[in-house]
Amino acid sequence: MIAARIKRQLLARRATFIPFPLARRRALVTKLAAEMAAARTAELAEKLLQSRAARLGRGLRCRHVSPDAVRHELRALESAVRAELWRVLFAPRSRP
Repeated sequence: MIAARIKRQLLARRATFIPFPLARRRALVTKLAAEMAAARTAELAEKLLQSRAARLGRGLRCRHVSPDAVRHELRALESAVRAELWRVLFAPRSRP
């Protein structure tokens, strides 16, 4: 009886393991920020970010990641990309 209850509790508390968090994928973040910086308008840059995030979200959902974890990952990716975009656009450049 106790063993069955413990087993049910453990199954209910399963952790979600995301092997490669989106915000930590440095190449993805820098490439996306560079593409946004090269976009002709701010609206196109936003559309690019939203479409890429939607595609990555669909990929996570296909891997049966919980909706809360997907939202968390996409928010973290958006924050990382916007921070990198800020750095690319406004960081002082060294002059030769």
